[in-house]
Amino acid sequence: MTWPAAIAVGLALLLYLRSPIDLLPDRLGAVGLLDDLLLAVAATWWVWSRLARAPAARALLREGTQEATGDVEWDPYAILGVARGASPEEITRAYREQMRLYHPDRVAHLGDELRQLSHRKALDIQRAYTEIGRP
Repeated sequence: MTWPAAIAVGLALLLYLRSPIDLLPDRLGAVGLLDDLLLAVAATWWVWSRLARAPAARALLREGTQEATGDVEWDPYAILGVARGASPEEITRAYREQMRLYHPDRVAHLGDELRQLSHRKALDIQRAYTEIGRP
């Protein structure tokens, strides 16, 4: 989700809050405001959960994969983001972190293009982890 979409959700929420059509009428006092509060909390949670996933998608678009660009020499340590003398535990931790960020299931809702790009990135991460050596 992008910021303009988040703003659109916020505006839709404000329009609902100002609308005379309500699940529970506002004239009922605190009980009437309960549905408005629940909807506001749900919309806020939904927007923030979508925006939290957006950095991974933006990083995918910005970076691509090393194999896809072709202008960068293959470096499994750079793919995993570890130093050449990293311990097996650091390599495993970096592998898990990268897979958590770039797993295709995390961006499946953003469309086929990003899912395919994420899939290629995940394959690069798995290949790098295999080349460095699993502990």
